[in-house]
Amino acid sequence: MEGARRQGLLKERGVVLRRVDTPEGNRRVYLFLAHQGPLWASAPGAARGKVRFGGSTEPMVWGIMHLYRGPNRFYLRDVDVRKDFWSLRARPGAMRRAIEWIRTVSLALLPMHPCDELLPILYWSLCSLEDEAVPGVVAEWRFFWKWLGAWGLAPDLARCGFCGVQETRSWVLSEEGLFCGTCSSGKGGIRLDKATVADLRRAAFSPRAAFLAWARTAAFDEKTWNLCNERLKRSILSGM
Repeated sequence: MEGARRQGLLKERGVVLRRVDTPEGNRRVYLFLAHQGPLWASAPGAARGKVRFGGSTEPMVWGIMHLYRGPNRFYLRDVDVRKDFWSLRARPGAMRRAIEWIRTVSLALLPMHPCDELLPILYWSLCSLEDEAVPGVVAEWRFFWKWLGAWGLAPDLARCGFCGVQETRSWVLSEEGLFCGTCSSGKGGIRLDKATVADLRRAAFSPRAAFLAWARTAAFDEKTWNLCNERLKRSILSGM
């Protein structure tokens, strides 16, 4: 732990989650960095143009972050931008969804606690969202499910959480997991048919290339998928 607080230069890959400008013209950015987790970094004078970052301190900008670690705080010195996801800003629906993902990450992760397994999941999920042919609700399900899977909290989609049956005509996705129609009797949750569950499985389990090829052409009930996504998001936030 003493080494983690040592002063000096720091260079890590990561993403900007938030930025806040102060009335004095300073800027604070909330970064999600590899090996460090989320942390606040200061950029004195950046909001009034004294330090020129351009668009590199906007949320969803990915790159190599160059910082100086002082005795009490981090200072952002430079950003080597690798991906800015600027195209999402031209699509209000996709942009709102991406902002909600970033907000959920900001709320769910503990500051200064590394969560390296989530960084690639977030990155590739934003790439899927950037693809206009991929429905946002499907990209979101894959994002939240893989996030929960990395934490060991994802619902088992392969079989009923009680009796273990793998195929049946009806299912229920509840706060406790996925259950077949028989075992879900008396339980609350989202009622799903076998075709929808098959699609949820495909979205969660398929390799990326296969997922994109399928998601670009399949038809989805957006209302049902939104309900399923909210159920996963509640599981993430309840684990805070």
